[in-house]
Amino acid sequence: MSNDRTVGGARREYERVADALRHEIEGGAIAAGDQLPTHAELVDRFDVSRATVQKAIKALEGRGYVESAQGKGVFARDWLKSADAHINGNATATAEAGSIELDDAIAEAFEADQVTIDAYCLTAESLNAAIVQQVKRIIRGEIRPSSIHLRLLLPRTDVRLAIPRNVEDIDDERPMQRLSSLSAIHIRALRNLENLVGQGAVPEVRVEVRLVPVTPLHKLYLINGDLALDGMYVVTDNLINVDDATIRIHDVLGVGAKLYPQPRERVELSHEWFNSLWTRLAKPA
Repeated sequence: MSNDRTVGGARREYERVADALRHEIEGGAIAAGDQLPTHAELVDRFDVSRATVQKAIKALEGRGYVESAQGKGVFARDWLKSADAHINGNATATAEAGSIELDDAIAEAFEADQVTIDAYCLTAESLNAAIVQQVKRIIRGEIRPSSIHLRLLLPRTDVRLAIPRNVEDIDDERPMQRLSSLSAIHIRALRNLENLVGQGAVPEVRVEVRLVPVTPLHKLYLINGDLALDGMYVVTDNLINVDDATIRIHDVLGVGAKLYPQPRERVELSHEWFNSLWTRLAKPA
């Protein structure tokens, strides 16, 4: 039995398990209402401890992907219809010293009159999760920014990227097709921000999405002009189900990536870097 020996320790291991199960739920391999494998089966499948499996399940529960029925097991939820599925908060991890939770940074940003967010990432899942919570606050009348401007920079999926990739067959297009589908879900959700204008909740909303032929190995969020959060993607292996088959892919731990504020002298440079990709390499989605 493994002692959770993957680099990064037990925290990385529970994230790996949670990420793999989340991908299966999002991809439909585990449908809403389906029972997940037992804890013992997950221990064998991922070669981790029972405590790691329990922590992974707890993280998925906190984000609305699964629910536990005492004496019956763990069942997948309809994550697209559940607002809880977009929560990416304290249930998933405790931030280490110096790091900042994206949820907290976005919540503070939405207290401003004019909200601006530039994001460079792989799928926009974490950003979507954080912004959904602020939409709820706007609808409840707790906050009312006069404008929201979001620029989202994602990788093109019609070019060969380093990740995700089938470990055994680099020519397998299914991991990229899956990435494209997941990105489309979060892009569509973020573009729904513009509905706030029609509802009279926010006077001005602009959501712009561009695609760049680059493999993101880190994520960057530029928030309200003066905050830059940077986080590195850790490449790992994931088992995913596609076309009724299980394949192992090189993937990244995106949701669990810790974010660190850049020193003030680097914020302007980060804006310059983002704009260079946005204006010179990226094309509208």
